[in-house]
Amino acid sequence: MADLILEITKLSIADRIKLVQEILGTIAKDADSQAFTLTDAQQTEIEHRSASITNGKAKTISWDKIETALTERYGL
Repeated sequence: MADLILEITKLSIADRIKLVQEILGTIAKDADSQAFTLTDAQQTEIEHRSASITNGKAKTISWDKIETALTERYGL
């Protein structure tokens, strides 16, 4: 694994971001086909964060704004 990380760090920032997007895509696809269980602590944290978003305490940023910023900054 250390060798893989070393090779990944040689990639440009834009290429590393693209790699992460690809990896996350495979995780999302696999998660859809595999059941997994959250711990009580994870479920509590999700509920806490969801409540923060619902009641306006959490500052959110739309994916469109994030994607635009990444594109402008790294040329993705």
